[in-house]
Amino acid sequence: MALSSKAQAIERDFYNARAKANYAAFSELARRYVKHNKEGVVFAQTALLEQAVGEAEQAVRKAQGWSFLPSLDDTPEMIAQPPAIRPESIQEAVDNLERVVTRGSEELQEYAGIVLARAAIATNAPDRLQRVAHYLRNIQLPPAKIPTGHNFALVACGLTVKGLALEDEGKLPEAIVCYDNVSLMVQAAPTEKCEELAVWTEQALYRASLLKLRQGDQLAAIRSFRAYHNQALLWPNSFPLPRRATIYRYFTQCLSASFKSHTQINGANGSVSAVIDLEIAQIHAYWEDALYAVTPFPRATEKNWRVLNMIEQIVNDRKLFGGGNDADKRALVETIYRASQKTFQSPRILRFLFFSLVDMGQYDEAVLSLKAYLDLVEINQRVKEGASDEIFSDEQRLRLDVESEHDIVSVMVAGSRLYSKDLQQPDEALECAKKALETIQKHLHSQDAKSLLSQAFLYQGIAYGLQAAKAHEPDHRPQLYAKSLESLDKAIEILPLSFENHYARAVQLAETREIPAALVAVKQALGLNASHVPSWHLLVLLLSAQKDHNKALELCGVGLKESDWDKPETDGLVASQLEGEEYLALRITQAMLHDQVYGAEAALELHEALFHLYTKIFAPEPSSLGESLYDIQNIRQQQQQQFQMDQSEIELGSTLTVPTTAGGGGGRRRAGSILSVRSRNGGSEVGLNSNGTGTGAAGSVTNNTLDVPKANYASSITSSIGSTGSKGRRSGRSNTVGSASAVAAGGGGAVGLGRSPLGLLPTVPRETTKAIQRRARAKKVLVTLWLLSAATFRRLGKMQDALKATEEAERTDASNPDVWYQLGLLHTAQGDSETASVSFSKALALAPYHPACLARLGCSYLDAGSLDMAEGVLETTTRGQGWDSAEAWYYLGKVFEGSDRLVRAKECLWYALDLERSRPVRAFTEAVSRIAA
Repeated sequence: MALSSKAQAIERDFYNARAKANYAAFSELARRYVKHNKEGVVFAQTALLEQAVGEAEQAVRKAQGWSFLPSLDDTPEMIAQPPAIRPESIQEAVDNLERVVTRGSEELQEYAGIVLARAAIATNAPDRLQRVAHYLRNIQLPPAKIPTGHNFALVACGLTVKGLALEDEGKLPEAIVCYDNVSLMVQAAPTEKCEELAVWTEQALYRASLLKLRQGDQLAAIRSFRAYHNQALLWPNSFPLPRRATIYRYFTQCLSASFKSHTQINGANGSVSAVIDLEIAQIHAYWEDALYAVTPFPRATEKNWRVLNMIEQIVNDRKLFGGGNDADKRALVETIYRASQKTFQSPRILRFLFFSLVDMGQYDEAVLSLKAYLDLVEINQRVKEGASDEIFSDEQRLRLDVESEHDIVSVMVAGSRLYSKDLQQPDEALECAKKALETIQKHLHSQDAKSLLSQAFLYQGIAYGLQAAKAHEPDHRPQLYAKSLESLDKAIEILPLSFENHYARAVQLAETREIPAALVAVKQALGLNASHVPSWHLLVLLLSAQKDHNKALELCGVGLKESDWDKPETDGLVASQLEGEEYLALRITQAMLHDQVYGAEAALELHEALFHLYTKIFAPEPSSLGESLYDIQNIRQQQQQQFQMDQSEIELGSTLTVPTTAGGGGGRRRAGSILSVRSRNGGSEVGLNSNGTGTGAAGSVTNNTLDVPKANYASSITSSIGSTGSKGRRSGRSNTVGSASAVAAGGGGAVGLGRSPLGLLPTVPRETTKAIQRRARAKKVLVTLWLLSAATFRRLGKMQDALKATEEAERTDASNPDVWYQLGLLHTAQGDSETASVSFSKALALAPYHPACLARLGCSYLDAGSLDMAEGVLETTTRGQGWDSAEAWYYLGKVFEGSDRLVRAKECLWYALDLERSRPVRAFTEAVSRIAA
């Protein structure tokens, strides 16, 4: 019998109300529907049962204060359930439907059976599972012909209810099949959307994912996680966030574990890593948003351990997939800062922040987080002293936010490394190393912390060496050097196969001119790591100190072959910029040795190549360019453009299929990616040449070829003698290689966060300490190259060319004392002692303890007959940082000889001779780093 138009309109309204679970409208719609359609009683009573169940569920949840928050702690073995309703609260509606159900069509009877089954599963009746089986016994789920509208949601409801019943009976495989059928249905009908459908779809996908994990089927769980995520993009933002956070937590863990397993079986695969990295970056972002939406700031007695768990997982994943570019590192720091706003004085957060800031290169902020961490740990340890020495598991430490002694020592050791390597602050480095050693001795067994113990001794030794190098007290310096070697020997004793330990000991021995022992140590380092370029460089310098220049030059070629830089097939893109600097340093030493072996003219031929190499090395790093993969600003804007893993999935097993939608090519997607920088400040950095035009990573850094020397040097130095400097002439400089320092300035790339630990996010990013230091190194290296050319020209008698090269060095960095010292030597060679004296004075004004300048000053006093003045200057020099200056000791010996103190004179002259015999072509600690990597 055809329905009247009035009945059809009411039926449509009824379907819409049921789809939206608008229970308040059900009673009136049922009355009107039955009035205009006498045969619609089954349809009406089915809806009224839905209303009774829905309202009963709402009432019991409100009475018990239930929400989805317990789902934050769901595990595959224990899934939180909403409170059950009492059977009597809906019994009348059940009875009403059962009385009339046979009066409807077969289709209506099936939908009524689904609603009855739903009502049964929602109660705490003892026979509820039997009732569900009874109601669904003759219903085909899924049906051969999938309906549409609210009936589509009822089918999803029936499959989910059947799965819940099977799950309660312990029939997990059969339950998972039901849940998977829901997933297949909704994927096949993307246009079907209603609130009731979302409720049942979410429950089915949620339980399927966790049950598959319970069964140990990780790959199947990943497929369900992806299906859940793709559907969640279509749900309201607040629906239901705690369960979303749980899904993303396990999703992330499964992706990481599967990637590790795949890598172990099949080896590293760049394209696979890029695709999984992209996916896991998205999941991190959604996990963070979902968790923070339901996580308040903790009270005094609370620990937001879920936030700590998330951040730990994110940090570990970033280690797994690599640090990424500068924008990625900045994004991680911002992520940790956001976590600090959901936690309170968390040492774990400070630890993650410290390591991330160090990796990012924001060393000043890293120091703040380090100090805050050590202070907080010290306070916690004082509180703990009165309590029993309880041993916590990793899970307990996470929930209580208690740091293990191993983690504490790791931070102390890393802090010592930061202070000694990156900040050149030996006192602070020594303090951290001593704290680490003390903590290991008190709380850790040496065998369990061998690596940390060795590193602590290593950085303690390096710190002592740095203190000795900066010391001005001659009596104190030998003690510091002795302590340095003692610490380094202990590091080697603990880990004899660590090439870093042997290398550091070799550098220290070389600095104190114990050349034979240093040679043994560096050969041991090379025996453990033959590809370490600084070790080769140190060996070359040690051979040059023995005056075996031919052998040293030969080994230069061997060491250079170990580097990936300056090879046509790699173009310097495989190795890091720091490795490039090490390579360039060895090439400079090679040029100096070439000068010693073949003469200045032959050495000059190598200089142009050094300038070309400089421009390549100090151009912006490829890894510093591009946007961050780990930001979600565009994720929220482009939710509908998410990768569709149901159509092209990544199978992380013995074989792996890469979806083309997630990351083309072999690298990570950057420009045009569905992800972009959260703060939108991680764009590509470019340098500026002297005309102000931009230069990219692959572009030329200057407009001119790098000829040495240039014909258009500016005459700034000669006109500035006696003046205060040449800053006023900066804008008028010519477009030459000197402007390459501007490229290095622009190539630092990264910008950081202007904030202190646990503060608010900054609004204006700033340049990282690492970038600033890189620019300073770039200027220093460029000055070295120009002064190397200037010295070569001077020795060849080409004074004009030497002057022009020196002027270019001054253009690059007028505050470098070596520039003015080299100019003084040039004027001395020209017989202009007065102008030379002014140049040396300028150098000393910039660096009062410059050993070479002080030696020259002492010589000038000696030549003028002012023995007392000469003795004062030279005594200060040899007792201070010029203790290894052969010239200073020689002139001091001449001073004693002139004042008839022959014994002292003999001692000084013999010591000067010893120093000269062991002098390398370049100062050891100037050419190589004290720390291996």
